[in-house]
Amino acid sequence: MISDERKLEIEFGIRRSVPRDLFIDLMQDFPAAAAQADLAIGQSHTAVENGIQLSRSRQSKAIGLVRHQLLDEVFERLLIRHGGEAVRSVQVESKPDELNLEPLHLTTAQFGNLFVGFASHRELQDAPVKNATRRALCHQNRGLSPDLFHGLEMFNDRPRFVLIMVRRDAALLGKIASMTISVLDSRIETFLFQSDIGEFLAGYGAASSVSAVSGKLLPKLRPVAGSFKQDKAKN
Repeated sequence: MISDERKLEIEFGIRRSVPRDLFIDLMQDFPAAAAQADLAIGQSHTAVENGIQLSRSRQSKAIGLVRHQLLDEVFERLLIRHGGEAVRSVQVESKPDELNLEPLHLTTAQFGNLFVGFASHRELQDAPVKNATRRALCHQNRGLSPDLFHGLEMFNDRPRFVLIMVRRDAALLGKIASMTISVLDSRIETFLFQSDIGEFLAGYGAASSVSAVSGKLLPKLRPVAGSFKQDKAKN
C-alpha cells in the first residue's frame, strides 16, 4: 500500500490534468451504454419474425462483446469532446538510456501530462488483462513503486497512465457494478491508486479543506468547461 501522502499526490496530479466534466460524463454515459447493450441483445429476437432468443450464457457473452464496443465508442467521443489528444504510440525504455516507440491499439488520449484509457475487470482488485498496449502504457508508471531498475519518482516527474476501470454487475445483465479511477504499477499487477469515480468527483469540493489541513498549496484546478449535454443542446 502506498502512503496517504502518496495517494494525495496522485489524486491531485490527476485532477490537475484531466477535466472534471470528462469524469462526470463517463459516470453518466457508461451505464447508459451498458444498458443499451443489454437491450440490443436481450430484445433482438423481437425485431424479426420467429426470432431466436439466446440462452442466458450465450446472451451474456454477446452482451459483453457489444457492451465493450459501445463503451469504446462513448469513451472515444468523450475524449475528443473534452479536448483529449489521440495517442497512437508511446516511448518505452527497452534498455537503459534507450527508448523505442511502441504502437497503441486501444483508445487512448492525452490530457496534459497524463495518458487516459479504460478497461474492464471482474473483481474490484483484479488488474486488467495484459496486452502489448497496456504494457507500453503502464511502463509510463515506472518509478511510482520501487523496483530493481528505477528509483522512486514523483507522480508528475514524467507522463503517467490512468485507467478508468469498469466492473459489470454479475447478477444483473446491463448494469455496471463499479467505475474507478485507477493507476497501475508498471508490471500491471497492483493498483497503486484506486478511487470510486463518484467519491473522486466529490473530492473536488473538499480540495480547499484538505489544503488547509495539510498546510500545502494544492495544484490549481483547470476551469470547468460546459458539459457534454450542454454542448449537445447548443448544437
